[in-house]
Amino acid sequence: MRELSTYEEVEHEYERLFPGSPFFRVWVPREKFISGQSDGVGNISFTREDGGLFGIAIGTEPYISPDWNRFSVETIALEGRGVNGLPERAELVDAWDCYWAPTVNGGELNQRKFSDATIGEFLELHAPNSSVFPGDDEILHWIEVIEGGELVGVGALCRWQSGNVVISSVGTHSDRRRQGIGRKIMEGALSGGSHFGASFISLGVMHSNESAQRLYRALGFTLMHNFTYFERR
Repeated sequence: MRELSTYEEVEHEYERLFPGSPFFRVWVPREKFISGQSDGVGNISFTREDGGLFGIAIGTEPYISPDWNRFSVETIALEGRGVNGLPERAELVDAWDCYWAPTVNGGELNQRKFSDATIGEFLELHAPNSSVFPGDDEILHWIEVIEGGELVGVGALCRWQSGNVVISSVGTHSDRRRQGIGRKIMEGALSGGSHFGASFISLGVMHSNESAQRLYRALGFTLMHNFTYFERR
């Protein structure tokens, strides 16, 4: 493996290996970057600061640092080939996938109708595992879906640590699933993202959430990577 010491080196190498994918510049803020490694033929890893050393390893046989406290490994590296050198006491936590899609130029940005308190109560009831809640600093705007005067779906456009725009905390009313509300939220996000200077938006989703992933692909989102997430215990 070749050591990559600067953000620019890793960015260039990642984009050479995965042209068109914005994953590295979205998930690794420049000021949080620590180091990277690449073998030049498809395996690349990078380390960032995130309450300790957080690692991301991509490829079929990527480098896994023994110093990582938490890390995501591209799932293909664990399927049939395994990954040597997992840190001791590494515990598999979950699997997640990441997507991106271009925003819609000239799209509309919905006008807020509901208070932060109402949106917070909605998420606690219908999407309690959401990653952001009203009051979090990174939130730019809440996408709201309203039917019959009732809030039935929300999603947060956020300015993430890297400066890029992501969509988080997508939630639909528990009694209104499979009625197209998720599609309306995501269409609103794609339309609204350009109002915050974003040419694209990204998102992370649990690998087990197959219905959400089908929706994202139908709306033109491109899968960047499948990951398995570990924590050292």
